[in-house]
Amino acid sequence: MEEQRTIADRERVDGVQEPVDVRQDRLLAEALRRVVRSTGALFAMVYRAGPDGTCLTVEAIGGTPPQIFTTPNCIPRDSPYASAAAWRTGRPVSSGLPLVTPGEEAPVSLIPHPYSVASVPLPLGKDCFGVLSAVWMPPRPSELPRLVERLTGAGEALTAGLARLGRFPAGAGTRTSPMIVPVLDPGPGVRPQAAGASTHRWGLPDLPGSSALSQMFQLHQLSAALNRASGTGNVVRTANEWITKSFGADTLVVTVAAAGRLRVVGHSGASGLVGGIHGAPLDRRIPASDVQRSGEPLFLPDRGTLLGSYSEDDVGDLRAMAVLPATGSGQVVGSLMLGFGTERDFGAEERTLLLMMAERLGGALEREQLSETEHALTGALQKKLLPRILPEWSEMATTARYLSPPSASGMGGDWYDVIPLPGRQVGLVVGDVEGHHADSAVIMGQLRSGLHAYATEGHDPAAVLARSNALLAELDTDLYATCCLVRIDLEFGVAEIALAGHPPPLLRGPDGCVVLPDAPPNLPLGVTHGHTYTTAEVPVLPGTLLMLYTNGIGCDPVADARALLESADGAQRCSLDGFADIVAAGTAGRSRPHADDTALLFALFEGSPLGPVQRVDRMSVPRHDIQGVRAARRFVRGYLTKRGLSRLTEDLEVIASEAVTNALIHADSEVEVRLREYPDRIHLEVRDTDAKPPIPTSVTDSDEANAVAEHGRGMGIVEYLSTTWGSSPNGRGKTVWADLAK
Repeated sequence: MEEQRTIADRERVDGVQEPVDVRQDRLLAEALRRVVRSTGALFAMVYRAGPDGTCLTVEAIGGTPPQIFTTPNCIPRDSPYASAAAWRTGRPVSSGLPLVTPGEEAPVSLIPHPYSVASVPLPLGKDCFGVLSAVWMPPRPSELPRLVERLTGAGEALTAGLARLGRFPAGAGTRTSPMIVPVLDPGPGVRPQAAGASTHRWGLPDLPGSSALSQMFQLHQLSAALNRASGTGNVVRTANEWITKSFGADTLVVTVAAAGRLRVVGHSGASGLVGGIHGAPLDRRIPASDVQRSGEPLFLPDRGTLLGSYSEDDVGDLRAMAVLPATGSGQVVGSLMLGFGTERDFGAEERTLLLMMAERLGGALEREQLSETEHALTGALQKKLLPRILPEWSEMATTARYLSPPSASGMGGDWYDVIPLPGRQVGLVVGDVEGHHADSAVIMGQLRSGLHAYATEGHDPAAVLARSNALLAELDTDLYATCCLVRIDLEFGVAEIALAGHPPPLLRGPDGCVVLPDAPPNLPLGVTHGHTYTTAEVPVLPGTLLMLYTNGIGCDPVADARALLESADGAQRCSLDGFADIVAAGTAGRSRPHADDTALLFALFEGSPLGPVQRVDRMSVPRHDIQGVRAARRFVRGYLTKRGLSRLTEDLEVIASEAVTNALIHADSEVEVRLREYPDRIHLEVRDTDAKPPIPTSVTDSDEANAVAEHGRGMGIVEYLSTTWGSSPNGRGKTVWADLAK
């Protein structure tokens, strides 16, 4: 066999001299196997001095999993470990526990029970390049002199072989990771499943390595599953699958500490015990509190041991228990309790495996706690950036829902708003700044405030988006935003829709039919500076429900929103909040590969008692086309003739021609003319891109004054002929409007 070959035999393979590094590693492996087999050690390791002489780094480890994975990778020179003491003193050191100097804390170790350790220095010439150490469990203090003697012999053989190779100079660099030397058949001194340990079987005990590798398989599967688990509930379910079941336990209780008390975050079985654990103060003497405070595991193998330490109320009818600290970031974040209905002893391998599993569980719990805390903080801040309450009108009811899935990370840029506008009008807004982080939320808050202000000033929807687009450019961000703005005239039921790369709203009419308005999509905000936004107008009958939403509603936002709206058609329409809850629940229940925040805004238009739905028409005049004034007059005449209002033609034609002429002269853009019929008046709008408002000037007897006032005379005529008139900014330009009573 390989173990029986001499060093001289191994130095040649097929007549070729092996590299020195390979021969060096063979010497280390042979020394470790010799120590484990001749002394019955649980595992052995070679530590090597680092280049700066301040620490020892593990060079090679020999033994059987899982204990070999508890070996410290680096030991400071002044630490209380036996290995460091042997290196400092140059003499063999042995102890039943890690050496602790008075006033120092004991070193942290995953080995949860007493053990014996021995270390011997490895001198090479005048220097000590490292140490050879071995660990025995259970402790063997009476045998330590004999064990140290054997360990010393193995160390001398190792240093003699290394001296022949001329390797391991003091202070030389160490390997990047230790060499693992499995010793699957360690000899008569130690067994994978030691005498007196649990009868729970891992693998095939008679097959070397089967038990150890079976346990490590469970640890690997647990680690992989915890990495995939999202949410504390899934973390606990993973622990139940890979810890409770693999150890044959009947009960699992996972706790964390919060505000000086225990909080049960999940359990399986033991429902009678959970009530006494959840909310218990940390200073109460129960198993979970004791482990949380001390960080030391509890292994209680039988009923007598249980009742000797705790009351029957604290342990129920369990016959055995293991309670382990769940650690993360160097501190105990919680505890893992396993309960058994039969007596259950724990061997050295099982204790170590449980500690390693609990450590991974603690890391996962800490990760989810941080995630939940961050989610709560961002959720609170998100709410501060959204309207606290929505205004109410007798003609329309509104409500909103903001959905943030648990899997979403960071802060979202979604928002909604309901804005009271001049003239009994309402602005409905939903939008979404790209990304899901703090920058998105900050930009969202600024954009929402700006858009709200522009709308309140009286700008029309297209102008509001144009100004918001400019605002986003001024914020000096690479983020863009989509937005849907709907302006509703409460008096006569007309909705003007302006989109900025956002899905259009849905309208469910009083007959239950869902309509998707044909509104221009336009570009998102922040994509192109100076983009001209266009809008669409649709009538809104009394009993119509409007639904505005953001992209997080589904993979196909329009189709998914429509399906949700149609599926909730049977809801009681007089309860808008109930209807919104149904749609929100349907949204949250949909399976989406990349869940995102979702803003939902609902508005139920109940109509106005003041008159019928208004009638609207529009036309446009090309830039600098003075002949367009004549076309505008014809447009006005035709509009009034169709409605039997020819008596208003003369005055309204003059008003329109003066307003259009003024716009064509001063605005370097296309001019849009809109006419809207109200029960008591005709409303005229002339839109251009000149932001400077017109100022009417009276006609005077002075030719000089008249020359200066040339461009103000038209507005003076508008003021004289109209019932009322005004000018509202609309982004880069303005809207001149006038009402003429019927």
